[in-house]
Amino acid sequence: MGGMLAVTISVGDHITRNIFGLKVNIDDLASCAVAGLIIIGLGFYLRMKITSGIPGKFQLAVESIIGAVENQVKSSMGEDGRAIVPLAFVLFCYILVANWLELIPTGHSPQYLPAPTGDINFTLAMGLFVIVLVHVTWIRHQGLKSYLGHYFRPKALFLINIIEEIVKPITLALRLFGNIFSGGVMLLLIAALPGPFLVGVPILDTLWKMIDGLFVGPVQAFIFAILTILYFESALSGGH
Repeated sequence: MGGMLAVTISVGDHITRNIFGLKVNIDDLASCAVAGLIIIGLGFYLRMKITSGIPGKFQLAVESIIGAVENQVKSSMGEDGRAIVPLAFVLFCYILVANWLELIPTGHSPQYLPAPTGDINFTLAMGLFVIVLVHVTWIRHQGLKSYLGHYFRPKALFLINIIEEIVKPITLALRLFGNIFSGGVMLLLIAALPGPFLVGVPILDTLWKMIDGLFVGPVQAFIFAILTILYFESALSGGH
């Protein structure tokens, strides 16, 4: 049975194309583009509907999320951190929408619009984007001398501090990737259940997919946004 499952279960399948000799996951690129267009579209829609009077449901929901992000930023960075709020908010919304795309049934295997966060390439790119911005922000706000100096605090841990900075984008990427990827593995394991369990497979598959998308997706988006805020906190405070 173990051998049969090993043959049946295939993890990480994608719709791929070769572009300039590189193997590209077209489905992940499509999900990223669709998620981006949805966020941009919602932004324009909110701009048309926004009011200084009694807010609508959508405006109220957005203001509630932004308020929560602002409170988190102010509690850790004070007023200096207000510039980070738009970035953290957009990252949260973008990752959340990207995760929820997988809930759209396409009737195709692999999915036409999978959660791109289940691809290490996407999450690593997100992690690098955030960490590079953190380093740039540190240099702009604290100066190059302060930025280089934090690697020598204390001097005995210079190499460890270097390794810590190198590992940051990797750990940030793996946190997001691991949880979403494991959800996909669970779906495959459910689909591979033998004989007596086959009756409940469609229900289990649908139930797990809803739980994974509706609950795990928002939690992971929230964690990524919070970690982004914490990394920027060190950049704005000079590592204190």
